Amino acid sequence: MRHRWTRAPALWAGLLATTSASACPDCPSARAVRVAVFEGGFWGPLVMVAVPFLCLGFLSALLYRVGLPTRKGEE
Repeated sequence: MRHRWTRAPALWAGLLATTSASACPDCPSARAVRVAVFEGGFWGPLVMVAVPFLCLGFLSALLYRVGLPTRKGEE
C-alpha cells in the first residue's frame, strides 16, 4: 500500500526527464531534419491533404446548420 502513492510522481518524473532529454534543438541531426521539413517541399503536400478535409468539414457544418429546426422566436 505504501508504494501506491509513489507510482504517479515517479511516472511523471520519468516522462518529464525523457522529454527534456530528447529536446536538443542544436544537434546536427535536428538541424538537418528542420531544414528538410521546412525548406524541402513539406507545405505543398500538406495543403493538398488538408484542404479537402477542411472543405468537407465546412460543407458538413453548413448542411447541419441548414437542417436544424428553427426556434419559435426566430420565425
